[in-house]
Amino acid sequence: MEIRPLEELRAADDLSLAFNPYGLGGRMRPEDAAEFQQRQIADCDLAEGVAAGTRDSFERLRTVFAYGVLCYDVYTMVGDQALLIYEQALRDRFMEWCAGTVTFRLPQAPDVSYAVTSYDDVKKLADRMMRQQRAKLVVAARTVEFNGMLHGLRLWARAAGLLRGRRSRAVEDALAKLRNYVAHPSGHHVDTPVEAAGTVRDLAELINQLWGQATPDGRLYPAPLRREIMVLSWNGSGRSRMEHADALIAPGPTPDQESDGYQHVVVRAIPFGPGSRWDDAHWAEFDTRYETTRFPTDYLWGPGSREEAKAWLEQERPEGDSVDFTDRVFLVQDHGRLLPPMRPAVAAGLPDDERGGVWHAVRADFPNDAFAHVRGSGDRSASHARRPGDCPACTAEVLGSGTYDEALRAAGVALGPIQAVRLPSVRLPLSPFSPD
Repeated sequence: MEIRPLEELRAADDLSLAFNPYGLGGRMRPEDAAEFQQRQIADCDLAEGVAAGTRDSFERLRTVFAYGVLCYDVYTMVGDQALLIYEQALRDRFMEWCAGTVTFRLPQAPDVSYAVTSYDDVKKLADRMMRQQRAKLVVAARTVEFNGMLHGLRLWARAAGLLRGRRSRAVEDALAKLRNYVAHPSGHHVDTPVEAAGTVRDLAELINQLWGQATPDGRLYPAPLRREIMVLSWNGSGRSRMEHADALIAPGPTPDQESDGYQHVVVRAIPFGPGSRWDDAHWAEFDTRYETTRFPTDYLWGPGSREEAKAWLEQERPEGDSVDFTDRVFLVQDHGRLLPPMRPAVAAGLPDDERGGVWHAVRADFPNDAFAHVRGSGDRSASHARRPGDCPACTAEVLGSGTYDEALRAAGVALGPIQAVRLPSVRLPLSPFSPD
């Protein structure tokens, strides 16, 4: 080993200086690089209730990350250690969840409970129960295979409702594989500051979600999105527009819309904002029957003229709300052709003559995910799940398939009682699906 002088150890690493707010190119000053890199994870604060062990490990990680400006290899070490803290966080949360007692369900035997004081106790017990008695861990009304390892912890966290989202499940799979690679390395890899910061940010989101706190504008477990009262308008020539309801009722003439024969619908929706991570680029495809927008859009009134819409808004004064778009339940009908997803409440209100064909109840974050799964499940070589459970080929979860009644019952098991709604058939010109 070469003994390096202190002055050299204090010098910035040229590789680290190459990363700047505009990408690669040029060199940052060492003091600017130090500030810039620290800011990449400065807002990754953990929730107040996070276990002390997990919190200490995470804060140590954030402290060390700053030294990557002096030694580029630190970024690889931070990225690797973040993946190992992934399992530590699950273990710490499990111990809080079980509160000192774990219960296993034996085949054809009463449930048995055991006292545990550490996660080592849990791991030894889980290994013995699975190997010798094929027992499963009881999690609320469900049971899961649980061997005390990372895979079992992930199954437990999902069954306990601590982790959410269908697309985030795919990221959890990737993190687990990367964690196993780090724990049992078979080669060499190097992380960039961008990759290391991304892993730290993902870890912060996962930890906070385990302790019940969603992340505002998060990538994996985002907080509920704000919906506002919006007005969708279109005319016979196919032109469409979205505007805030406040703009509709503001004083001032609007001769262009009235003379062009615009129709208006009032909805509760995510405002259109180009550049936002949660921008709904499909707002102009709104359809009251089918889920054709990216995020939940609720019909409130219409269609009608601008003056009629204004009068309704001034009388009713509807307000915006917040909505969690993850883990939604959709019903997809295959009746000669595959139709786009429906909300269960809308499907429940269909007349008898529109309930034919094969129906699929699917849980997904986005309507397109549900539609793509059902379409892909027709190809047996694509490995899409056909029976209830998580699909290994995509980000959907199968709840049930069969007749209309069978699919609706499967959706009811996931959602509880479903109240049927009957909406007028309204479709914006850009929507690719006809209401019938």
